[in-house]
Amino acid sequence: MKTRLPILVIMAIICFGFSSVYGDAKQEAWLKKAQLGNYAPSKQDWSAIEKAARKEGKVVIYSLSSRIFKLQEEFKKKYGVEIVAYDLASGMQLERFKREHRAGRHSVDVLFNREIPLILDDYLPRKLVWNFVPDDVAKHLDKREKSPLLIQRWSSRVVFYNRSLHPNQPPINSLWDLTKKEWKGKILLLDPLSSTEDANAFQTILQHPEEMEAAYKREFGGNIKYSKDLLEVTQELGLQADAAKEWFYRVLTNKPVFLGSTTTVFKNVGDVKQKRAPIGITTFSKMRTNKKGVYNAYPIFDLDPVTGISAPVTLVVADRAPHPNAAKLLIRYMMNEGFNPWDVHGDFAAREDVMAKQVKKYGRPSYDEMKKWEVDSNYVNSTRFEFLELYINLR
Repeated sequence: MKTRLPILVIMAIICFGFSSVYGDAKQEAWLKKAQLGNYAPSKQDWSAIEKAARKEGKVVIYSLSSRIFKLQEEFKKKYGVEIVAYDLASGMQLERFKREHRAGRHSVDVLFNREIPLILDDYLPRKLVWNFVPDDVAKHLDKREKSPLLIQRWSSRVVFYNRSLHPNQPPINSLWDLTKKEWKGKILLLDPLSSTEDANAFQTILQHPEEMEAAYKREFGGNIKYSKDLLEVTQELGLQADAAKEWFYRVLTNKPVFLGSTTTVFKNVGDVKQKRAPIGITTFSKMRTNKKGVYNAYPIFDLDPVTGISAPVTLVVADRAPHPNAAKLLIRYMMNEGFNPWDVHGDFAAREDVMAKQVKKYGRPSYDEMKKWEVDSNYVNSTRFEFLELYINLR
C-alpha cells in the first residue's frame, strides 16, 4: 500500500485558503466611489460610466482565455480604453491576486475565471471580488447566471479522440474504457495538482458513484470488484470505497500522461500524421483549433455515463480595482458584442438569446440538453482536501 500523506502536508503543497481580509474604511471609500456593493445604484448610468472609463484610460484583466487579446483593438477603437490583459489559468490568477491584495498592491480590475467553487467559498464572502451585472444583460440571463456571480458562458471538460484515425466511430464509448490496458500510457490530461479545473472535474465524477457503477455493469456485464490498493487507501483515509473511486484508481494506474496545457492535450490527440493517437481530456471549445490536414480531434458525445463535466465562467470586479468604470465597461462589452471570440463550438453562452443563435449556427443541442454533470461548488469545497489526499495516495 502507498504511504498516506497527512492532510497538513497536502495543504502545504496546495493552499487554497485565504487569511481573514475584511472590509475597512478605505474599502468603503473605494466602494462608494466605484458604486459597487451596497453603493450600487438601482439604475446604471452608462453614459457616465463610459465617460469615467475614458478618463481612467485602461482596464487590467486576468483572463483564463488567450482570446481576450482579440478584443483589444476594437475596444480601444470604440471606447478609447486600453485592455491590458494577462493570460493566466484560473487557479494561478487567483493566487497571484491574493498575494497582490495582501501586499496592498491593487493593480487588476477584472478577473475572468472558472474557479467558481473557490471564489464562492473564499473570495466573494471575504469581499475580495465584487459581482457586477450590466442591467441591459440581466434580462437575458437565468437567476443563477446573475447571482451570486455573473456567468459569461458555460465551459466543459470532455474526452477527445482522433477522428482521422477513427472516421466511423470513436474508439471508446464508456469512461470505463479509460481503465483498459490498450489505453495504458495513452490518456492525456492536466495534473489536478496544477489545474483546479481538472481537479474539480475529477471531483465531480467522484460525486456520482451510483452512475459510475451502473456504467461499469453496462460495460463489463457484472458487479464491480474493488482493488486491494483502493480498499487499503480508503480505509486508511476513513473513506468509503465505491465505483467512482475505483474508476479513478484504475485510470491513475493506467499511467496517464500529464501535459502542461489544454491546447497541448488537444494537439497531441488531433495530430493527423500519427499512426496511433491517444485519448485526451481537455476543454470542449478546443474544437476551434482543428485545422484541415493538421489537427482533427472530436469530442465523444455518446460517452457512457456522461459526455462532459461543465462549469460556469465568471467575470468579476477585483476589490480596490484602480479602474472600476473601465472594469464595468469591459464586463458589459464581453457580455455583448465582445462575446464573439467565445462564440465557438463547445462554449455555451449564458445569454439565452445568444445560445439560441449558437444552437442554429452549430447544429447542436442547447446547453440544457447536453449530457453533462455540472461542477457542484458546495461539494467541491467540502471535499477538496479529501480529494487531494485520495489523489496523492492513489497515484
